[in-house]
Amino acid sequence: MNPRVLGIALSDISTGLIFYPDDEAIIFPTIISKKKSEEAWVVGEEAYALALDGKGIITDKLLKLARKNGTATIDGTKYDGKEILKIFFKEIINVGMEKLYKEKPDEVVIAIAELDKYIVRDIREAFVGLGYQPNHIHVISKEESFIYFVLSLKKDIWSNRVGMFDLSDVSLTYYEMMVNRNTRKLSVNAESENMDEAFNLQILNNPSGAKLADKILTSVAEKVMDRKKFSSIFLTGQVFAEHEWAEGFIGFLCSRGRVYLDTNIFAKGAAFKGVDLASENSIYNILATCEGRLKSDVFINVFSNGKSCKMYLGKAGDIWDEPNEELFLIPDERESIDINIVSVDGKSKKNIPITLDFLPKRPVKTRRFCLKSHFLSDKVMNLEISDAGFGDMYPATGVKRNIEVNIWD
Repeated sequence: MNPRVLGIALSDISTGLIFYPDDEAIIFPTIISKKKSEEAWVVGEEAYALALDGKGIITDKLLKLARKNGTATIDGTKYDGKEILKIFFKEIINVGMEKLYKEKPDEVVIAIAELDKYIVRDIREAFVGLGYQPNHIHVISKEESFIYFVLSLKKDIWSNRVGMFDLSDVSLTYYEMMVNRNTRKLSVNAESENMDEAFNLQILNNPSGAKLADKILTSVAEKVMDRKKFSSIFLTGQVFAEHEWAEGFIGFLCSRGRVYLDTNIFAKGAAFKGVDLASENSIYNILATCEGRLKSDVFINVFSNGKSCKMYLGKAGDIWDEPNEELFLIPDERESIDINIVSVDGKSKKNIPITLDFLPKRPVKTRRFCLKSHFLSDKVMNLEISDAGFGDMYPATGVKRNIEVNIWD
């Protein structure tokens, strides 16, 4: 099996594409320009050139525009953010297919930072509008694409902790990944932190600025890596393609572990995730906990057919923005239900009682309620509890309450 997969790493600064099985990446600045008085669009560097020539109207920060439900008036026509994002996707895919191959991919995986259900919806709708099937469009976090990129490499590279620095013109982000082999399924956790010490890359244009940038990065590395041991440390971002200016920073990293450079980690990781999704059986077979996925098991204890069992509202590794769970429960004599939360390693546990005193009072075993759960993030869950009545004897009253539950602070 050799699936065709399109991996995309999307940010407001640049967008990378990989058409697997080709491993060549195409990088575009995340900008688009409409030719004046024409229904034609160009992207990336060509968009800059068109605008500088006075023949095009440029739009940038496309992801931000879509996130805030913004609009842009271009050549007399108003476009909303997600419309422009859709046109951008269409154009970069056309360019990519022209350069690499003509076949439409089987799976599309888009990696972004700061997942929320609205931007995920907008990206998915954009690809559906371009003719892709909904069940073959996947939006994941950059943390998850980092996991799949690293796990595609030799085991000695990720046998211990793995670190990564992602540097762009507007942000410096540190990633860290750990593998836990003490579980039946390989458990992998990745986290990231946006650093306050980000700087404008233009300072690299002169020797004193480059020296300052090197000192800033070294200081950040010393702070976040502390005394930890690493199997490997990665550098990503186009700025590291020429890295002589970061001699002190890289020297410090080499004292902590093997250092690797790859400017297209997120696009490659997205492509490897797509290959895994396209495979009949998972290649990696992992339980990933990272942005976009639950980091804990969330369940209630119930009796069913005379036996005590756990009824899961969500499991560690689940995508948190999945469809709601709906349960019909009879609380017997209890005036509350307990939400149990257990971290993936089992070391952290939490119990949250939810009172039911707002439901109608009825005889034991005739109080029935409907519990709907929906995760708002990997840390917050919404519960809707409503009176479900008990047949013709006690019709449902419509009493309902929404409760927001903080899984972890």
